[in-house]
Amino acid sequence: MIYIMLLTVFVALLTILALIIYAFNKLPRSYFFFLFFTLITSLIVALKIYERNFKLSVVPDALQVSSIAYSKEESWGFGPGGNEAGIRVYPLSEKISNQIKELGIEYFETLPANENQKNRRWRGIYDSWSETPVKEEQYWKYDEGGRLDVYDYICRYGFCINIDEDVLRQATDIINSEGSYYAYGRIGLIVISPREKIVLYVYNG
Repeated sequence: MIYIMLLTVFVALLTILALIIYAFNKLPRSYFFFLFFTLITSLIVALKIYERNFKLSVVPDALQVSSIAYSKEESWGFGPGGNEAGIRVYPLSEKISNQIKELGIEYFETLPANENQKNRRWRGIYDSWSETPVKEEQYWKYDEGGRLDVYDYICRYGFCINIDEDVLRQATDIINSEGSYYAYGRIGLIVISPREKIVLYVYNG
């Protein structure tokens, strides 16, 4: 996921560099510096918007998530041989939380399709929704206390991140307690907690 963002930045920088070289040779210096400042500011704003939309795209549209409360992500290397790990926390509205509490697992079994799914590729698509606690998998086993550790999932490939202690504590409690719903996507695990009014997304790769 991080790789797509880096590639976009690289292409944008090449385009801006070409425009700067052309403008430097053609425009008066006052116009040149104004254009330079405008281009850089526009690039920063565009990248921030792209990053936000990219991070939101893993959440199904029906959940009406529009902001990110917490995000910690890292990448190592680039391309197929690279690795990445991360966790995101999204606020969930009281309206949607109450709908989920009322319908339970049925809410997720009848989720409508996302808009513009073609542009999002696999992001935001999940099958086989289940109720928490999350069940252990082949590569994600219970600890001695019979609980799953969020770090064990995120750091599965040996690449780890430092997560805020309060966020980690809350995430660990949610995946090991009843009352939430989860599903695996092509990449990552999404957990919706109507009790805490948040959406968790964790991934490794």
